[in-house]
Amino acid sequence: MIENGIFELWKTVNPSLAFSQGLDDYAGKLFIPTKENKKRILQKIAELRNKADDTENRFLDYLKTSLLFEEPPECPSKILWTFFGHISKEGINTEHLIMLSENSIKLIDAYNKMGYNWPVEIKILTYRGCKGLIGILENVENQTNDEKLKNRVHELESKVKEYMKNFYVPGLDKCDFSEIYPILKEKGKEMDRSEIYPELLKNLYDYPETPEDIEKKAFGWLDSEMPKLKEITNKLANIYNVEENVEKVSEEMTKRRKIERRNIVSFILSLREKLRKVMEKNLVRITPKYDTKVIETPDYLLAFIPSAAMSAYNTLTEKPFNIYFTTTNEKFSPPAGSPDIFQTLVHEEYGHCVNFTNSALCFAYKPTLLENINTTFHYPISEGISFHREIESLNLLKELASKRDLSNEERELVEYIKSFGEFEIFIKEVEFVVMKWRIIRFLRAIGDVRINTGKSSIPDFVDWAHDYTGLSKKMVFNQIFIFQENPGYAPCYSIAGMSLKEIQDKARENGKNILEFNTIASSMGFPPRTVFEERLKQI
Repeated sequence: MIENGIFELWKTVNPSLAFSQGLDDYAGKLFIPTKENKKRILQKIAELRNKADDTENRFLDYLKTSLLFEEPPECPSKILWTFFGHISKEGINTEHLIMLSENSIKLIDAYNKMGYNWPVEIKILTYRGCKGLIGILENVENQTNDEKLKNRVHELESKVKEYMKNFYVPGLDKCDFSEIYPILKEKGKEMDRSEIYPELLKNLYDYPETPEDIEKKAFGWLDSEMPKLKEITNKLANIYNVEENVEKVSEEMTKRRKIERRNIVSFILSLREKLRKVMEKNLVRITPKYDTKVIETPDYLLAFIPSAAMSAYNTLTEKPFNIYFTTTNEKFSPPAGSPDIFQTLVHEEYGHCVNFTNSALCFAYKPTLLENINTTFHYPISEGISFHREIESLNLLKELASKRDLSNEERELVEYIKSFGEFEIFIKEVEFVVMKWRIIRFLRAIGDVRINTGKSSIPDFVDWAHDYTGLSKKMVFNQIFIFQENPGYAPCYSIAGMSLKEIQDKARENGKNILEFNTIASSMGFPPRTVFEERLKQI
């Protein structure tokens, strides 16, 4: 079958993803993009094309584009996230990490052949990525007593330091806003992606929209929803007696709603127990085999998870599970207030975690094998679902506030929330958090297009967004720059999420059961986005 041929190719090109999804034979492996290896893969893609249907051809397009689009930041990023996946899934496995260290050195050798003459933005992303990678390698050294592993990791660390010297830009140390923004102000231009960008949008994320469409849509939503953010900001500013400013209100909310570091994990466990019952009754059903572990982010992963994140594992087996990491270390950016934790929990768990597990176990739909492998197609689907789940959950809270006959599950959730403050004020606070993040997601989409089509430099976009929205330059920069390693990813949240809302609204108008609609959507796996949306319209 052609499906099996594509699956074999995917495993070859993405062994670290195959391992994370439960194929343990791929532990410690990396695809080394030598000319010979790439030529071999491209020949196999060409052979499979003659037998592939339209959807299968899109998976082949994804494989070809992901193989040919190469930039230096991918090198430290691939190594970093492969170490992350191995350690998150199985801890320090000496044999696997020795093999991974040796293969990582080979990967750096391959990327060295790409040269070092790149735009300053690419250089900074690469240098910053290497700095983060060194952090996780140092932690691996500290976590193990095995001398062979220590030596291999140390060799890799030396190789990374040698590689990153080629991308150093004067003024870099911490690699944060205070350093990068002034450098880009002085030296930043464009990232030489304007020709490839439309192809990345189409082949990696299956956007039917052109770059111009994405910018126009996101700008329209930004203009439509900015007044809503200002309105809720002003309401809370009056309640808090602070300046009518997004960041002043955020600071005051954190003070008033702060959950002590030692209590964050237990708070999440209590909240999710009560929230799940209400979610399953109103928004999305969850497979009985659902398994998500909530843990405090380990020290060696703090550099990569400043607030919270989830990772799905073994999704190609009968026992998939998720790990929900929550950061409590105040040196980073933990979601310290209860409204922030609520929004994060909704996005990560009742968006992503449910989506991956329901799909893996074919709970309300049976995806094909290719639709359950980890490709870039999962970004618009899962980020879109998670983005929309935030506003769905906010609307659900508002319904509970006005509902007279609460069910036992709903009453339990409301009473729990009341135990740490007035329910009506909590709803306003959640609304503020949700609206702030919606504006940020719209800015991400606009910025991704303008920066990658050469319309705007990064600092010019940051300045414009600051002037247009009132959000600080630092906040905008921190939400824009990190996505430049993966052009096309940033619009996934809003573009796919708002498209999902539109399809859901039509289903509701036609009398469809939205609980069932959402459950099927969250069980459908990760086909190309246009295929996913066409199926949703048929529900």
